Amino acid sequence: MARTEKDRIQFIRAAVQQHTDYWDELRPQMRRYRNAYMTKFYEDMGSNDADSTIRVETADAYASIESLMGSLFTKYPGIEVGEDITGKGDSKFTKVVANSWLKSTREQIESAARMALIYTHSFLKLAPRESNTLLGKVAMRAVPPWQVILDRDAAAWEDCRFIGHVYYISVDEANDKFGAKKWEGVAQRDYFTDYERNTDRSYRSYGDSPDLPNEYLYIEIVEMYDFINKELLFWSSQWKSGAELLSKDAIPVMTFDGRPMSNIVPFYFSRRPDRPMEGYSAMARIYDQCFEKNVLRTWWANAVRRDSRQFIYKEGAFDEEALSKITSGVDGAMIPTDNDTLSGLIDVVPVVPISSNHAEYLNYIESDLQKASLTAGFTRGEASRATATEVSALMQYTASELGKMARDRDGTIEKVALLYIRMLIPLIDDGDSVVIATPDGAKAATVGKLDADWEFYATDSAGTPLTDMVRKQQLIQLLPLLTGMGVPAEELKSEIVRLYDLPETFLNPPPTAPNVAVPQTATAPVAPTEAAVSDVIGGV
Repeated sequence: MARTEKDRIQFIRAAVQQHTDYWDELRPQMRRYRNAYMTKFYEDMGSNDADSTIRVETADAYASIESLMGSLFTKYPGIEVGEDITGKGDSKFTKVVANSWLKSTREQIESAARMALIYTHSFLKLAPRESNTLLGKVAMRAVPPWQVILDRDAAAWEDCRFIGHVYYISVDEANDKFGAKKWEGVAQRDYFTDYERNTDRSYRSYGDSPDLPNEYLYIEIVEMYDFINKELLFWSSQWKSGAELLSKDAIPVMTFDGRPMSNIVPFYFSRRPDRPMEGYSAMARIYDQCFEKNVLRTWWANAVRRDSRQFIYKEGAFDEEALSKITSGVDGAMIPTDNDTLSGLIDVVPVVPISSNHAEYLNYIESDLQKASLTAGFTRGEASRATATEVSALMQYTASELGKMARDRDGTIEKVALLYIRMLIPLIDDGDSVVIATPDGAKAATVGKLDADWEFYATDSAGTPLTDMVRKQQLIQLLPLLTGMGVPAEELKSEIVRLYDLPETFLNPPPTAPNVAVPQTATAPVAPTEAAVSDVIGGV
């Protein structure tokens, strides 16, 4: 059924309104998560929220998120390319192009992962840009979840009927992209600073002043992908009050089999079981424990400061001069009194110690934090008295938990690589004769080399520092068994070099020694298995 422009605008307005209402409701919660990560736990709490101005905040939220980040990211992202079963394209060329571009995206991928852990999920957006090089024709940026309009009723990302992105561009940039128009420029408002405005805080920006030049005025753009009608729509309420579309085009990027693709890739670590398009924050699992720990430590800090030495004395027993000598604490001071004994003149005011229940409660909080963080204590640099067997068991358990998150990370990298190649195809001009160095020699960049039904696999799939450590330990333990099974020594050497990331020159055979007569001496026989294992280890 044909759609009119009025129908399209009505669809965009409804999607934007539903999206805005959803994230406005979540804004206070997202702000609390951000403040906990940035060790600004008390930032939004008024003076009446605590009994004293003394406030203590721990860095448990930051430590939990960054320990996961450190366990998930160690190397640059990379992919392997599976051959097209029909023989189309050049897989080696495609792999080199994709990996060369992915090396420049590590910072954005890590930013998206960090937002996915702190908030509910995040996105990576790819967009074409002007560049003199082939690899520079597509840029990628991490996008927070409150900027992306989702079809939250969809059961999977591929089933989404629409995907949108709400963002700001300057008036000058809007003129370049959509032509000179009579824009109603506004100040760019951040998701969190907008919250401060709505709560009557004193926050103000340059955008609150009138008569600003175009460099300080922005246009809010809605970029909407309508997959049902295969249309890419641009709309803004800052032009003609949103009565007309800025532009309407066919979706430019397609899969190999002709399905439309958006330029946005989702990044989820956890999802709501009943609504897969809605993420679940890792920060949400530990926020209550961080809250309790900060409150308890703050109460302790105030209690410790009230734990002071105090004395009570009989009124009239000492004059002002005698009292000043007592309080000054001068060694050898002589203090006169008319009483025959000191009994009853001065005594210590007793101080009731803090109940041991508070320390036990803190231990429970620490235990809950460790369970919710998915990582063992030693991954955060905490010393323990666990035995080697217990540490090994914890390591494998933690590796399996992190391995699940690493698979989610790898899935995102694979989707990014696929989208990059599909976006690059319409940007290639075969007449430019761009040459790319590959293992098979220099090759010209052409559409035919990239346009195929590729399968992308993230290198070292589900690999984390812990999983790497477990694999290395298991390989060393299996060496005698593998040698006894007849596995060639060269194959074992190759696997050790790969797993330990050693130089490939270690695989080269040792130089042949000259034939020199060596007198025979009696030596003790060596078991075949032990000799083969020592040969492998010695060769590496």
